Amino acid sequence: MKISRVMSYLKLHSKSFLRSKSGVFFVILLPVLFMVIFGSIFGSSGESKATVAVQNLSGTNESWNLVKVINKTGVFTVNLVSPNENLTSYMAANTIDQGVLIPANFSTNYNLGVVFIKFIYNPSDQVSLAMSQVLQNALLKYYTEGTGKTVAVYPAALSTQLTKPVDYYIPGLMGFTMLNGINSMIYQVPNYREKKIFRQLSFAGLTKPEWLASSTIFYFIITLVSDLIIYLVGRGLYGANISISPENLLMTVLVIFFGLITFMSVGLLAGLLTHNEETASVVGNVIFFPMLFLSGVFFPISLMPSYLQTVSAFLPLTYFVKALNGLMIYHNLSSVLPSIIIMGIASVTLFIVSSRLASRVDNM
Repeated sequence: MKISRVMSYLKLHSKSFLRSKSGVFFVILLPVLFMVIFGSIFGSSGESKATVAVQNLSGTNESWNLVKVINKTGVFTVNLVSPNENLTSYMAANTIDQGVLIPANFSTNYNLGVVFIKFIYNPSDQVSLAMSQVLQNALLKYYTEGTGKTVAVYPAALSTQLTKPVDYYIPGLMGFTMLNGINSMIYQVPNYREKKIFRQLSFAGLTKPEWLASSTIFYFIITLVSDLIIYLVGRGLYGANISISPENLLMTVLVIFFGLITFMSVGLLAGLLTHNEETASVVGNVIFFPMLFLSGVFFPISLMPSYLQTVSAFLPLTYFVKALNGLMIYHNLSSVLPSIIIMGIASVTLFIVSSRLASRVDNM
């Protein structure tokens, strides 16, 4: 063995590796990207707040002081609910996972020394139930140690229907299938451009709008089949307690269609900006992974620090997952109408921009 030949090949191999954009991305940049994402979600020193719906049926000074205590914990953002509304319906309509019900007899029991408040949680959210203990610890410190009174929390599930974590993951995994629209376009467009397939299709009489329409129909059908399988597996194998009501079925299909159009348009735009499959691989993964982990597909957005929650508000997949949660879990169309409208506007805008840009590319 000659060291000189080993070192020569090592130098050659190093140059070849560094010229490979996808190789550098997957070996070096992707682990760093994961570290940044997971570190920001789970290891950030910044504090994030969870929204809690508080309904005060007492209306006395003591009960309003309790609301102030909840707000001062620094853990919750208080969303006051009118005594005339149903608290659980309000939570479902506004997709809020935590709620506090202050009873009408709060002051009477408070003066006797012991009072209980109800903490309503969403059992499909891993964080929600743990928040009840956070609140209990805060009340223990303020009341028991500070005033000698006892204000205790007893948790209650938001709905008997929501009993399994798989209920939460089914809409999230359906969101995962939406990202196939990005991958399909971002790899197909540079490949077709590089191999002159678009030009060959044009010689066969297929225009660019016809190609885009055909691709959209194909991926829409494939996505519907994939989502149906996810739903049936969740229901059949794991007993998921979610269902799509007949009145929400059309809206669910519409959400899936809007999502597909949006992500295919994003993929088409990204594909038009890349000149080969290797560069497309890097661009695709830079878009794919942050959106996958910051949109509520696998991790509740409430887990994230506030700045990441702000980032998630600008990701289209966030509204897709939120819309499906509202339709499939909460069965509340009014709660998801804003998300559906945002998705509709985004899908139309992105589709127009991407299709017009594609029509102006000469070598496409």
